[in-house]
Amino acid sequence: MRYDAEVAASLREKILRKVKTDVAACYQCGNCTGSCPAVFTFDYTPNQVMRMLQVGLVEEVLCSRSVQLCVQCLTCTARCPREIDVAGVFEDLKTVAYARQLDVPEDARVFNKAFLDNVARFGRLSEAFFLLRYNLASRHLLNDAELGLPMIAKGKVQLLPRKARGTNEVARIYRKAVERARSQEKVS
Repeated sequence: MRYDAEVAASLREKILRKVKTDVAACYQCGNCTGSCPAVFTFDYTPNQVMRMLQVGLVEEVLCSRSVQLCVQCLTCTARCPREIDVAGVFEDLKTVAYARQLDVPEDARVFNKAFLDNVARFGRLSEAFFLLRYNLASRHLLNDAELGLPMIAKGKVQLLPRKARGTNEVARIYRKAVERARSQEKVS
């Protein structure tokens, strides 16, 4: 892949309008990558994604695991010395990839669906239930089992999920978002 100045400039303008942040301001300090709790699941680190966007490698970024598996903890944004909304950029890219119906990695698709279904059902993330559903759907049945049992035993993770207050409202918002995304797919 080669640098495409026109694509890079066009993307930069779109992100600037939507996210109110300029990817060109990133000077590759690596704070975003060093503080990301999910970076071990990514194919490109956050600072690599920012650089790829700077040089116009949009399609590679949109189809990456990195964009899809960002957990939106906002640590990268909080630690950026240039005050770049890295998490906002990732979220926008995830939305663009979904709207374009790009072929995202299957494990990322399964993870996102299990996560969102879990939040819609309980109004919050129920870790044990989420991991069970994700592991079943991804066919990694005993993935992280050696970590889960000690965490449950120490009371760090609740075995049985509890619904949060306002769960019905969260579920309503989720259904509305899914309906909207499906209607946008039909328009495209």
